[in-house]
Amino acid sequence: MTDKPKTDHQNTRGKQIGLFIAKTIFYFAILVVLVYLYSYSGIGGASFIYKDF
Repeated sequence: MTDKPKTDHQNTRGKQIGLFIAKTIFYFAILVVLVYLYSYSGIGGASFIYKDF
């Protein structure tokens, strides 16, 4: 029989966990950059519009 050793299954599972963690960190970094750019652009600071009214 050609059964796969358990080390191959554990190695694949470890790769899946590592890939999940890497993707999570990557998407979190993108989210942080987008929030930073949103706050930097001053879109939320609309108080100047009503200054002369």
